[in-house]
Amino acid sequence: MRNPLLRPRALVAAGAAAALALTAAACGDSGESDADITWWHIQNQDPLMSTWQEFADDFAADNDVTIDVQAIENQAFKDRMGTASQSGDVPDVFHTWGGGVLAEQVEAGLVQDLTGKLDCIDQINPIALEPYTIDGKLYGMPFDAGVVGFWYNEDLFAQAGITQPPATWDEFLAAVEALKDEGITPIALAGADKWPGHYYWTYLAMRTVGLDGLASAAEAGDFSGDGFVQAGQMVADLAALEPFQPGFESAVYGEADGQSAVMGEGLAAMELMGQWAPQAQRDNSGTEGPENLGFFPFPTVAGGTGTTTEWLGGGNGYAVAADAPDEALDFLCTLMEPENYTRAIAEGNLTPVAADVAAVAPDLNEDTQKVVDALATATGTQLYLDQAYPPAIGGVINDATEGLLLGQLTPEDFVAMVNEAWAAEA
Repeated sequence: MRNPLLRPRALVAAGAAAALALTAAACGDSGESDADITWWHIQNQDPLMSTWQEFADDFAADNDVTIDVQAIENQAFKDRMGTASQSGDVPDVFHTWGGGVLAEQVEAGLVQDLTGKLDCIDQINPIALEPYTIDGKLYGMPFDAGVVGFWYNEDLFAQAGITQPPATWDEFLAAVEALKDEGITPIALAGADKWPGHYYWTYLAMRTVGLDGLASAAEAGDFSGDGFVQAGQMVADLAALEPFQPGFESAVYGEADGQSAVMGEGLAAMELMGQWAPQAQRDNSGTEGPENLGFFPFPTVAGGTGTTTEWLGGGNGYAVAADAPDEALDFLCTLMEPENYTRAIAEGNLTPVAADVAAVAPDLNEDTQKVVDALATATGTQLYLDQAYPPAIGGVINDATEGLLLGQLTPEDFVAMVNEAWAAEA
């Protein structure tokens, strides 16, 4: 069985050249706070934002330290971390998805090797540690893991006469047309954030060439194969159907009029998103979300080698600055204390990474269980490309996918841009 959280290890070496551009010294406080510990995370919506703050406050009081907690929106966090990494001045504890981005931070000496330093590590499923493991050493601690799939409003599907989720790309396009015929917006998309759009090209590439084909292309730094051009053409074909909500080009994911809110308010039939989607729909729309929310894997492509048991996915975790105080490590393990982690799972709709899920989450909600079931049957999972690959590559894939969706790039342009980015990294 393929590594469930696949991260091509050749990418660590591929990112080394870019990593050298980062300053090796890490100040640990990001230059913005006099607190003993600074913590940047992306849980910027309640209830989990308040829960995280409470955990930090309790730890600070119990250990006579101060913690500066900054809850930052996803894309804004990526932008700030990029700047912080380039300056060599990163927070003591910060969100990470692992992969190539973390590898570059490791190469630059910004991140602490956590191997053997976390007393709570035996509480975590070893599989969930893979995206944070580089050259056999652990550089991050996960608290959530899952997969990306289509979350869909079952009532809107029924209204359009769609009796079952589409299993093939042709069936998917037919479903889009059926929804449009009923005056229903088929897909919610945060075009301005770019990362939600890159899921489409990534999945189509996974379905045309398979995970092995994607890994081989990354190792060679060459995405010229027909399957990658085909994936780009299929993204363009989808965009030509105008399946997204009005104004998707300027929409972001996590605001009141963004992608998740559109789904939560029942204004679109589906979105391609990760395990956090149901909670985000509720948080950002101020509603209870669709009463009947379903989940299905990205469809297969005729003639392609990828299967529906191969998922795009990954998790959420935390890395620690190279010179962060020892208390930062103790704080991480506080999050995994059974009572705290059980509460976080319930309040944040987290998909557990615990070695013993039943012990910390005996009553998973229906939405989370769907993701757990998908992981249980997965034959392979590819980490999000904008995290698996070095930042210069992932950023180009995000930008180029946006170009496809807006009709500004051809599939051949897409491939050329990505290949040029790989060549620059060599």
